[in-house]
Amino acid sequence: MTLDLLAIAAHPDDAEFGCGGALIQAASKGLSIGLADLTEGEKSTRGSPALREKEKAEAARRLGLQERFSVKLPDSQIGDSAEHLQAVVQLIRETRPKIVLAPYWQDRHPDHAAAGLLAQKACFYAGVAKFGQGEPHRPFRLFHYMLHHPFQPTFVLDITKVWDQKLEAISAFRSQFGNEEPGPLTPISNPRFLEWMEARAVWFGAMIGVSRGEPYASIGPVGFSEIPGIESLADANELLLRYSMF
Repeated sequence: MTLDLLAIAAHPDDAEFGCGGALIQAASKGLSIGLADLTEGEKSTRGSPALREKEKAEAARRLGLQERFSVKLPDSQIGDSAEHLQAVVQLIRETRPKIVLAPYWQDRHPDHAAAGLLAQKACFYAGVAKFGQGEPHRPFRLFHYMLHHPFQPTFVLDITKVWDQKLEAISAFRSQFGNEEPGPLTPISNPRFLEWMEARAVWFGAMIGVSRGEPYASIGPVGFSEIPGIESLADANELLLRYSMF
């Protein structure tokens, strides 16, 4: 299997929230997309493993994924042990993604931060021939998506056209987002949580002059073959209007 794009998430629903727009965009272009849940979210306050399995499948369909992988690491205990690192290295070598998306390495939830750091290490060691088993492969790029902890993005992706589809993918996790299913109230089951998420998308969208934006961070510089945005210079009036607020 060779994937164009692989998203890594600590729990089911993390990728939908953090990088769902990018996944939907890539799938719409005919690229091969995969998503790996490091845990099953079995320690979640709300929902059950059986219900979350159904939610995962429906969300995968709405995202347009080719594959959704379960790495089966223990929820609340993601780390950088040899066992955990080898599991993610093996996944990368088997799927051979060109680009990997993972959580930002600082976050309120320890599993989110640990997943981002684990992805960094795995992307590197997957390319080291003498590490572990399998044919070495190092992804071309690793980008980190935002969950709870805000950061200054390296770039913001315009997801305006796929915003409604992203919300549909998130809404597949009825046990987690919104308060339709019974269970204790949590920060993300608060009925206003999706409003807050949209406010953030509007904020980052405003930073690049669009309606909805999805922020990403890169450890190293992002290369371009030409000045970003130069393909749009034919419509100079639109650009002037878009950035006049700044």
